[in-house]
Amino acid sequence: MSGAVSERASINHGFKAVQISSSAWTAEALKLTMPASVFSRSTEAHNQDKVSMGMIAARDCLRILELTEQVAAAHTLATVQAVRLRVRINNTTPIPPQLHAFMESVTAGSDEDRVLESDLRALTARIAACDLVGGYRKEDQHE
Repeated sequence: MSGAVSERASINHGFKAVQISSSAWTAEALKLTMPASVFSRSTEAHNQDKVSMGMIAARDCLRILELTEQVAAAHTLATVQAVRLRVRINNTTPIPPQLHAFMESVTAGSDEDRVLESDLRALTARIAACDLVGGYRKEDQHE
């Protein structure tokens, strides 16, 4: 990101698309919280009503976790962008080296509208792997 504000700043959308996506992911997650048991169906010519909804609930739960990771990634990108903008506005704001390294590992930031899909996908994968900060990793844990 350059130090000067772009002349095109007024025609850029910033994180608008990320905000809209985050809202949609949240809505989908909320929809999936509907209890699967309300969709129970009778079977064997109405002789049984023991259709397990456990697998459906488990799949819904997995999808909710994926959506939550996506929302967390979107919020992390927005936070990193906000820190960069704050530093740009207030040149005296120091960034600790660890925070700076983390920010660089997350995204290059943006002055102009650009596709953020690859940043979001990479960050979502890091969150899913519990490797956002680096101190804890799933594969390092022994059962």
